[in-house]
Order: sequence, then C-alpha cells, then structure tokens
Amino acid sequence: MPSIKVMNAELRLNEILSQVKKLNKLDQAVLLKKIKAMVHSSDKTGKQIKLSEISGLGSALWHGINIDQYVDDERQW
Repeated sequence: MPSIKVMNAELRLNEILSQVKKLNKLDQAVLLKKIKAMVHSSDKTGKQIKLSEISGLGSALWHGINIDQYVDDERQW
C-alpha cells in the first residue's frame, strides 16, 4: 500500500495534469519542453536512475485508459 506522502504526490500530480489537459497542444508542448529543461538542468549529480526506482511512476495517468486502443490510435497517423 502506498504511503500517505506518495498518495498526496499523486493527487497533486493529477491536479496539475487536469490543468495541463485544459491547455492547447502548443502550450502543452512548450510546457513539456520547459519541464524537460528544468529536470535536465537540476540533475547535476550525473547519477543514473535505475528503472526499478521509478517503477509505477505515472501509472495513475493510465488509469481508465485502454492501452491497446491507445497504441492502435497512435499508430493510425
């Protein structure tokens, strides 16, 4: 069972994502670029992240989404 801290972080992320979904695609892309730059610049340690450390990260984003249908839709364009 996830800790309260993890659950609160997921709730905050879900709130942020609901706001991001309201942006148009261009603004979403700009935001993504800024977040990527922020994450890249804040990682000055050079420490590599193990995949096992981030297991499940973002899983709440896929809640209620049919993954197979999503992949099929993405392949259509």
